[in-house]
Amino acid sequence: MRRFANDQRGASRQRRATHETDGRSDDDSDLKSQYQLINGLVSEHGHRRALSTLRLKVMLMLFISALVIALSLLVGVFAARIFHQINPATAAELEWKARRGATELAEAAALGIAIHDQPIVERSFGEYRGNADVVRIVVVDETGAPLASHGEPLANESELYTGPAGVVRATDATLSAWAPAKIEGNVVGKVALVVSKARLHAGERLRREILGATLFGCIAALIITLFFVSAYLGPLVTLTHHGLRTAREMEIAKRIQTSILPTQTGVKSLEIAASMMPATDVGGDYYDVIPVDDGAWIAIGDVAGHGVQAGLIMMMVQSVVASATKTRPDATPTELWSALNRVLIENVRGRMGCDEHVTFSLMRYTADGRFVFAGAHEDVIICRADSGKCEHIQTPGTWLGIDENFSSTIVDTTIAMGAGDVMVLYTDGITEAMNAKREMFGRHRLADVIERHRSESSEVIRQKIIDAVAEWMDTQDDDVTVLVVRYEPKGASVTAAA
Repeated sequence: MRRFANDQRGASRQRRATHETDGRSDDDSDLKSQYQLINGLVSEHGHRRALSTLRLKVMLMLFISALVIALSLLVGVFAARIFHQINPATAAELEWKARRGATELAEAAALGIAIHDQPIVERSFGEYRGNADVVRIVVVDETGAPLASHGEPLANESELYTGPAGVVRATDATLSAWAPAKIEGNVVGKVALVVSKARLHAGERLRREILGATLFGCIAALIITLFFVSAYLGPLVTLTHHGLRTAREMEIAKRIQTSILPTQTGVKSLEIAASMMPATDVGGDYYDVIPVDDGAWIAIGDVAGHGVQAGLIMMMVQSVVASATKTRPDATPTELWSALNRVLIENVRGRMGCDEHVTFSLMRYTADGRFVFAGAHEDVIICRADSGKCEHIQTPGTWLGIDENFSSTIVDTTIAMGAGDVMVLYTDGITEAMNAKREMFGRHRLADVIERHRSESSEVIRQKIIDAVAEWMDTQDDDVTVLVVRYEPKGASVTAAA
């Protein structure tokens, strides 16, 4: 439209400059030229739009058709493989039932056969009489004369005792076997057991029906796809829907990420301030403060990667930590770290099928100023009140979710804090924040901010860190999380999370 307007204004200015003294015929000629130009531009725009829409429709139809065909082939192959395994297993089961049943019945009916007592023989049929697979039981004495039977007579009943004992004889509809009835080694008769192959035939029919239904569904789905895409689906609706759906998913993921963070939590002798600023993309930063009777559990971590997946893993970590610390408040950090590691390996690597890991530190605070922690994360920064200088304490260990065998390498580390000491926990969104020159903020700048404001409240220190990082970085590429803890043995318990 902008091109059309510019061309129209240009043509109008040219007409006024060169034909101001011309007559009405020149004006009519110019109007006709403008009309042709407009028609040309509109036709060109409409042609391009039609081509774009047609291209998108063709691509969508090809994609959906390929997907339908692939799914149909998958269902067909899956059904064929299932029945390829089921049918031989069913046949083997029926053959075993024929052989085993004939042997068991021969042993049970031997006495009745020896004394030619038909009721005793029939009672020995037991559970085989009601078995759905058994269609016929025939008992004869040592001369071959029929003595007792069960089920409807068969046309080929005279052939039941052909062949060696214990060998399964197959027909189109049945499987049969016979066994000799013996008393003290002497053969007193024979017992034949016939089982139906109905289950095998039903399985084969079901396989053919599934394959036929899959083929019919594939053809029907292709026809519906062609009609739907051709008649209803337009590029604008498709792109708009995709954009709105993506935006909704990201908004939900952000809500999940921020809603499980602590808001107001009181911990004896600690003044705590914490905040997390999510990046534009959904991230996986996490921190938590969980009070217990004699102190608290403090955790901080960062899931590798971004997106909905990282947010879900972070929520998983938070849930396990909250449950474990409340269930076992007296456990050591290494014990809870190992339990969390096992859960993540099973869920993230085993069930979700991804290889994300988590940098994570878990601390157990007691009111005497001791912090015992385990796990691998960013260095713990302690600003001592007596010297005014920051100490950087490494977090020895391994990331969560790498390997269950690494649990033995995790150790508990103890930090003793004195009155007025300040501890700062953070994620790499702080130290790796970059300015326009691609220079990182770094730990030394973080330590400078802490030392300059060490005598102020935790909330002020937290805000000064956030302000310094925000001023330094050009764009926020990662979540920015910081947790500031001041130890005041005689002070009131205050925790603020922004």
